Amino acid sequence: MFLRMFGLQAANALAGAQTEGTVTKVTTCYWLKVNTKALRTSIGDGAKYPHVIHFTYQVHGQTYTGKRYVNWNLRCPVQGEKLTVHYEAAAPEKYAVLL
Repeated sequence: MFLRMFGLQAANALAGAQTEGTVTKVTTCYWLKVNTKALRTSIGDGAKYPHVIHFTYQVHGQTYTGKRYVNWNLRCPVQGEKLTVHYEAAAPEKYAVLL
């Protein structure tokens, strides 16, 4: 499970409504390399990188955009993939995403 927000804000979004979002862009954070091997034979040997996904979702005909950091050890959604976006009913721009 991966959330955009933490604590009370995430709880409010999860307790609110939900809608379907679409991943519009995926970027790799090459500046944050995680080495998964103790002994490497080259720079990229055992290197893993986190990602940032950008997505859109609609609430009552209004389109909202969001982005989320995806840890290196989680499966990263691809462009065009659908995901569930939880949002606060009173403030749809406040969202949480479960991956």
